[in-house]
Amino acid sequence: MEPRDIYSVKILGEPVIYQESVFFTMKWIESNEYKSSIFVLKKGKKEPERLTFGGKERSPLPGPEYLYYIKSGENSDIIMVIRNNSEPIELVKLKKIEKYEKFGPSLLLIGVEDAPEDKPFVASRLNYRFDGRGLIRSRKSLFIFSEKVEKILSGDYDVTDFAVQNGRIWVTITNEGNDAGLSDIYEMDPSTHQLTKVTSGSGIVNSMAALPDGDIAYSGHREGIKPWAQKRLFPGLKKDPVVIGKYTGNGSVISDLFLGSRERMFWDNGLYCCGQSGGTVSLYKYTDKKIKEIASGDFTIQDFHVDNGKIAYIYSTQEKPSVLVFQNSEYDPNREFKGVKGVKVQSGNVEGWVMKHGEDDPSILFVHGGPHMAYGESFMIEFQYFFNQGYNIFFCNPRGSAGYGEEFSAGCVNDWGKGPAEDIFSFIEKGKEMAGLKGSFAITGGSYGGFMTNWMITHNDYFRAAISERCVSNLVSMCGTSDIGFWFNAVYMKVDDPWTEESIMKLMKSSPIMKIKNAKTPTMFIHGENDYRCPIEQAEQMFVGLKMNGVDTELVRYQGDGHEHARSGKPGNMINRLETKNNWFRKYMKG
Repeated sequence: MEPRDIYSVKILGEPVIYQESVFFTMKWIESNEYKSSIFVLKKGKKEPERLTFGGKERSPLPGPEYLYYIKSGENSDIIMVIRNNSEPIELVKLKKIEKYEKFGPSLLLIGVEDAPEDKPFVASRLNYRFDGRGLIRSRKSLFIFSEKVEKILSGDYDVTDFAVQNGRIWVTITNEGNDAGLSDIYEMDPSTHQLTKVTSGSGIVNSMAALPDGDIAYSGHREGIKPWAQKRLFPGLKKDPVVIGKYTGNGSVISDLFLGSRERMFWDNGLYCCGQSGGTVSLYKYTDKKIKEIASGDFTIQDFHVDNGKIAYIYSTQEKPSVLVFQNSEYDPNREFKGVKGVKVQSGNVEGWVMKHGEDDPSILFVHGGPHMAYGESFMIEFQYFFNQGYNIFFCNPRGSAGYGEEFSAGCVNDWGKGPAEDIFSFIEKGKEMAGLKGSFAITGGSYGGFMTNWMITHNDYFRAAISERCVSNLVSMCGTSDIGFWFNAVYMKVDDPWTEESIMKLMKSSPIMKIKNAKTPTMFIHGENDYRCPIEQAEQMFVGLKMNGVDTELVRYQGDGHEHARSGKPGNMINRLETKNNWFRKYMKG
């Protein structure tokens, strides 16, 4: 299997039910470019019908005698409409359009206006750049389109979501006076555009839905700056929150598919939302303080829609990349692909999986990022590729992972290295014993997984080879160079001010770079040049340290890619990345 083969998969997303049909987006890679189009699957049909053919269409919004969608251009997004089978008509053009809905006869949308990028940029607040956006020259604003497009809500904040009901508008916006990504819900007067805050306390809002009685439901937490907090469903502004599954939402089970999951919520005679339990994500309905499981299994639900009693959802498994379920029928665009499913391994409180290739074959341990993410019953292109290259695949959820309760998620607070490493080694030993394996091990991971890879090679010589991606190596320098490091690192390591001498020493002692002289494992570092989350200087420090100490090492830099280089980077770079990783592991694991 070649990287181009595994990247030939087709990914489904953005389902929208209209009458007896479901409209959706299909995304794929063709000639080193992302392509996407709108399709419709009608009730009783096994195959969908393709509706758009430009190769850059997404986000369908169907209705009587019309179909809206977004067309992505070189440097802009355009809302298009097809009326009565007419030619597509251009309605709204902005640099970026993230969400849009009907609001009476108008369209309400969140977008970003174009801003000159050739002028000097002056930063006056901590949150002046963001991974995937670069320097923040223009904020996410709320627009309305009738005869023309008009900006109706904008400021020194981002509008991240909205909901409408009976002429009323609610918006989620980032906290204007806080740089740590907190958000609140406001009701906006449609005429004056005045805002009234409706959420209490401080926290994050992940999704929301307007209710028929004029109330608002949402998911998230109200515990301030606390990334490991248990996310809950708030069924109303004055109602007690509940946990759906063991962790409300569907955004924490990792997949490296290039059309990710969306966290959504709908009202349809009850509240529908997703909940995670360990490595699975199910769909639930909440009514009158009762939680009912609607769709569950060995899968993760990536996206869904509910309308008038009808349900459509898209799921992924370890074996299947992307499957649409509608009216009890399934559509799998990758049914020719035969994936491999791992065997579950339980080591104490740690859940993990092993894909066994052969008892004498080498193994690769994968470590997820976050740290509050999780591996599970979702498709990983990389796992399937390396299994087909002759490796056993190990992956698990050590302390700090999401989906196992807040106490487990908090297990890595003030301990990113030692405790999770112990969990990982216990899982490896249990997995080796169950599978009867005799071969050597390599390690790889990205983001926090890159931190753990760096931690492992500076604290032991267990692994024969390592590849550290978009890594963390120095928690002090990251405080000043990462888009979130100034608060993220301090909160996790329990320091009030990261710039005191005492705090700097504490952060350094938790940093892999402090033990760089111990490292002997041949290690490759892979990084996106435009990574603002874990800046490339984190990899540069490790690379130079290993090189100066005579350890075999390489640094691979991908121009134009950011922190998501392995999931949604330039297609040519993603294909090259798998080839590059395979060559490194082959050299040390099979040479």
